Amino acid sequence: MTPTTTTRPMTATATTPTMTAPTPTPTTPRPRRTTRATRAARPARLLAGLLTATASLLLGLAQPAAAHPPSGSVHIWANDVRVRSCQSTSCDLATTERLTRVTVKAYCQINAGESGRVTDGPYTNTYWVQIITPGRSLGWISAVYVSGGSNNGPVPGAPQDGPSDPTIDCEYI
Repeated sequence: MTPTTTTRPMTATATTPTMTAPTPTPTTPRPRRTTRATRAARPARLLAGLLTATASLLLGLAQPAAAHPPSGSVHIWANDVRVRSCQSTSCDLATTERLTRVTVKAYCQINAGESGRVTDGPYTNTYWVQIITPGRSLGWISAVYVSGGSNNGPVPGAPQDGPSDPTIDCEYI
């Protein structure tokens, strides 16, 4: 008899190496060593932090004394009115805008006295009005160019700065 041999069929199996990340082992935090010096410094550090936070809050909230917000409107009747940085024609221009027949927001008005007098034809006035221009610039115009009012008097539509009302202060706007 002839011996029979059975052979197994060869199958190709691909083995791919798999890499697995090592699992982290939980570590317990080491307790911090405290000494008498660090324990004694804790209240001082806490106080310093509170003072710093309080100071930054107070300084961040501090605002200059706010004067009267714009509470009126005035109409400029003239052409090419220049807006100044203070209440005199000798002051620098606050903007290059020239205002012509336009209504603007008014903050306040103040009597600048003889040094602030402006005369244009039959009109004369020592009052100046602080306004916001259409281009969003803050500045002053002579009351001569504002509709309403009379010579050497305040104009309607703008709060008047004076000792009778301390909430209106043209200087600090």
